[in-house]
Amino acid sequence: MRPMAKIIKGVAENPLGLKCFDEERRKQNLLSTVDLGIRPVKIDRIVGSMGRCLDFDPKFRFRGKNNTQDRYNSIKRALEKGIILPPVELYKIKDEHYVVDGHHRISAGKKMGQEYVDARIIEFLPAKDSPENALYLRRFNFEQSMDIREVSLSRPSGYDRLAWQIDLHQQYLAHKMGREVSIKDAAHDWFYSIYQPVVQKIEEEKLSLQLKDATPGDIYLYLTEDLQLRNKRNGHYLDLTEAIREVDLLTEEVHIIKPRAGLKEKLMNILLPCHPLRKCPYYSRLR
Repeated sequence: MRPMAKIIKGVAENPLGLKCFDEERRKQNLLSTVDLGIRPVKIDRIVGSMGRCLDFDPKFRFRGKNNTQDRYNSIKRALEKGIILPPVELYKIKDEHYVVDGHHRISAGKKMGQEYVDARIIEFLPAKDSPENALYLRRFNFEQSMDIREVSLSRPSGYDRLAWQIDLHQQYLAHKMGREVSIKDAAHDWFYSIYQPVVQKIEEEKLSLQLKDATPGDIYLYLTEDLQLRNKRNGHYLDLTEAIREVDLLTEEVHIIKPRAGLKEKLMNILLPCHPLRKCPYYSRLR
């Protein structure tokens, strides 16, 4: 008798093999799709399969008798020699990916400790029927319009405020360079020159562990907006040095006030999504 699936945090995990795309698609009622083209994907985010769920274990190792060992070995040898192979084909559901074509390449890549793989991706989008899905769709639209990824916030309105920062950055770059700059070029420059360095500093200081449930993006947004409000510079370019200094100041505050809940509670109220019964003066000021 086949073992029953184990339920972990509301997700069915197949103890015999990979997560099954069709099962997840039915469960989440996914209908619309978007072709994301070819892009690199972290191989550890590839968790399932379209049609071969039971042929591999959750680590993409072959299960049982394998009749395609020669193909696997040839792919592994090619990777070891640095030969560039065609992209695999994946389906995407939120942050998880499912293999449509290229199971052997993923299996060999995982065995060799490969971190990224090139993939042609079709994303299946959820319906806007829950706060979680509404947040994901807002993040998806933001990342598609700006052509950047890995920006995680806990409130949909935060993406509008990040888009406002990028718009200001676009104006700054156009003035500095004396020519028009596309919004995607401005977003790339903002991401690598402002957002990513500040988020890396936040992660180095482990602020997300101290301020639980607040993403690094939430903390970034609070720090940079608070900096601009205090300096009355809402219409001016955001300075990276000042933003990094704000991370250091917040780190000191969080560590100093550990014995006293007052200020820490204030910071948590600022950073976390509002409870329906709690007033949120900071966010109401910024909406």
